[in-house]
Amino acid sequence: MKITERYLDAVQPLSGTSTLPARLASRRLIAALWEDGRIFSGDKLHYMRILAPHLERAVRLQMQWSAADLRTDILSGVLDSLAHGVVLVDHSGLPVSMNRRAKEIMETSNGLRLSRTGIAGHRPCDTESIRDLINGAMSAGKQGLLAISRVDGLRPLLLIAVPMKPNGGPGGSSQFAQAVVFICDPDRTDNPTVETLQRAFDLTYREAQMAIAIARGHGLQAAADRMGVALTTARSQLQQAFAKTGTSHQAELAALVHRTLTHLRYD
Repeated sequence: MKITERYLDAVQPLSGTSTLPARLASRRLIAALWEDGRIFSGDKLHYMRILAPHLERAVRLQMQWSAADLRTDILSGVLDSLAHGVVLVDHSGLPVSMNRRAKEIMETSNGLRLSRTGIAGHRPCDTESIRDLINGAMSAGKQGLLAISRVDGLRPLLLIAVPMKPNGGPGGSSQFAQAVVFICDPDRTDNPTVETLQRAFDLTYREAQMAIAIARGHGLQAAADRMGVALTTARSQLQQAFAKTGTSHQAELAALVHRTLTHLRYD
């Protein structure tokens, strides 16, 4: 209210006349602002001039960081939809980011864990092998593969380390990821939904059910029992699935499903 009252004269009409022309009102407003500006001493104005470019750079950096955070959030959302674990590591081998599947494997598997020094195994020799795998990918620029055994009798976890080449080149900032580690758990499967198979290969509901059963390793009789249909009906549905997918036997159909539709999570 004080500011409004202070500058009210700059826009109020003169007595007996219409509203002040915009140019004259602007001049009065500028003059009033200039008078108020005199409360700043010369030293203060000097320091403000020195500080202004730094404030501008700070604002620009904040905008860049906000954009980077947004890109990171988008990337994380995309990686969370993958059926394999994905861990981005920096030049020291420390994780920069990991997707949802990688976190699940770290939390539930006794083959891998996350330590303050990076990805570790349940045995010291496994941890050393993981370090060598990551360092080899970054130094040699080639992907490497490592199998990590598990004490619970499950099949080994498969780790694939792939080097990343940032846009900044070899001299890029160490804050950016330098390599990515893919983690595959052979005992954790993500099967596509019936609706997905229907859209992908124009199958009927029952044909899609049959394809999923075959992809899970069930034989024809077991698939028929699970679906509650006669063996002859199941065989007919399987033949229709063969015809629509361009396959001719069960192993080929199972391979097609796993090759094309099991890389994404359906939960």
